[in-house]
Amino acid sequence: MRKLFIVILLSIYFVIPIAAQADKAYRQAYEVLKEMLEHNEPDFKKAVFTVENAWYEGRMNYELFCRRINTYANLCESLQATGNVHYQKQDSVKAFAQAAVFAFMTDFLPFAATGDSIVYHQPFSYNFDDYAGEKNWESMFVTMLMGTKKGNCHSMPMLYKIILEEMGEKAWLALAPNHMYIKLNNQRAGWYNIELTCGDFPTDAWIMASGYIHLDAVRSGIYMDTLSQQQSIALCLIDLAMGYQRKFPEQATPFVLQCCRTALQYYPNYINALLLRAETTAKIYKESLSADLDASVALLETMNRHYTEIHTLGYRKMPKIMYLNWLLSLSQESSVYRNKKITIFERTITD
Repeated sequence: MRKLFIVILLSIYFVIPIAAQADKAYRQAYEVLKEMLEHNEPDFKKAVFTVENAWYEGRMNYELFCRRINTYANLCESLQATGNVHYQKQDSVKAFAQAAVFAFMTDFLPFAATGDSIVYHQPFSYNFDDYAGEKNWESMFVTMLMGTKKGNCHSMPMLYKIILEEMGEKAWLALAPNHMYIKLNNQRAGWYNIELTCGDFPTDAWIMASGYIHLDAVRSGIYMDTLSQQQSIALCLIDLAMGYQRKFPEQATPFVLQCCRTALQYYPNYINALLLRAETTAKIYKESLSADLDASVALLETMNRHYTEIHTLGYRKMPKIMYLNWLLSLSQESSVYRNKKITIFERTITD
């Protein structure tokens, strides 16, 4: 009995410091993202790293992360310099960079020769086994994508944006139900979409028609709009909250709501922040039912107000099976949805 007591004491002694260290890492990450927003100094690459480093309790090395990104950018610049893209507009440097990063992420590319053999860069592929991070939250990470070459509609557009911005060009994230993709523009094609899960270029019309997007959701800007740099940092803040929720499910409520409040201050219509706030409020309401009737009534009113706002903005829940079918259609119906203006010049970089 005495031995068991000692084991329990030792377990408590070691678990508490570990939990405290993880909690501290998340709170430090929150302050970093909050400062970016407050001073209007967004750094998307650093924000993504900060979120993922919090999960690993501060054990990651930012210099190594930047070095890896810089290597990717250099490889893309070498592709850009080949001039194998048929593009005659004045913004050819920008267009070549867009094409190079796309090719880097989606194609097998020869990069070096060793003796009689050629070394190929392997493209990144879609992780159908854990596309939403349900089995392992790390499946959502850019660092996991870089390490395994498998990612999803969260990590892949983030990496594309980081690499292109490392090359001095701009890229914008855009949202659809349960989904994120890239928006770009050039003089030849105008605004166009990059869907990295299948390596193609769906039109706005197809995304809206097939992706369970209500017209009100487009009008309100919760879907299919370009995210500013500050909005992209707000997105990272909700990623931070969701990671904290995974790590500390029993104590996450105050931190999650804090992240939601800050994110919504700078991105009022961010649907994932609105949903997380409503779901967290619903959780508090259920827990209050047996404790305080007056508090429960107030929470119910708040919860209903949150869900009403979400519905008014045009959000409609997309069932999981429908999303999986939509992903499948991306690979099977490319001739239907592809933006023909952009395909020609994007694909020819590897010819």
